[in-house]
Amino acid sequence: MKCIPIIALALSMLLSGCVNLKPKPDRTQLFMLASEVAVVSEVAGKPECYVGRVELPGYLEGKRIYYRSPNGELDSVAGSRWAEPLRPALPSALAMHLQATGRVNVRAYYPWQNTVREGATVSVQFERFSANAKGAVEVIAQWQITKPNGSVESGRFIAPRTTWDRENTADYVAKFDAALAALAATIAQQF
Repeated sequence: MKCIPIIALALSMLLSGCVNLKPKPDRTQLFMLASEVAVVSEVAGKPECYVGRVELPGYLEGKRIYYRSPNGELDSVAGSRWAEPLRPALPSALAMHLQATGRVNVRAYYPWQNTVREGATVSVQFERFSANAKGAVEVIAQWQITKPNGSVESGRFIAPRTTWDRENTADYVAKFDAALAALAATIAQQF
């Protein structure tokens, strides 16, 4: 009979020890695209546009920051994540970069509804948005502008080659941002 209370006491002490574990700080670094883009307020009278949902390869869904390893496998940057998934982050970042060119007035972007009736719609399909095995940052995209009169302009963008050293994630993200700025400048020239 004395055995049952002793076992119950030992079991409760063991289980209460698991509850009293101290939390460990999360050292994960979070990164955002277009966080350093200057705000341009002088866009009155510029052509209006809406930046639609972007298309991405399926493996880029989520918050992991990927690169390709020397054996061709996808790997994620340890201890680093996007602050938000790329699908909603890219239209926002592209809209900021487009507006920063001063050539176009971005009225809205995905995921918000297109309320721009007299403006163009910008669509982008990314083929690549990562680094290759040698550390070269690759941003390749097809873009399309559908104007209010129904005319369509399109093109393919290949970012200038830059290299990432695989140690500095902030530099990797900055290279993505520079490629997005160059893509936005290419698109803005069509307005």
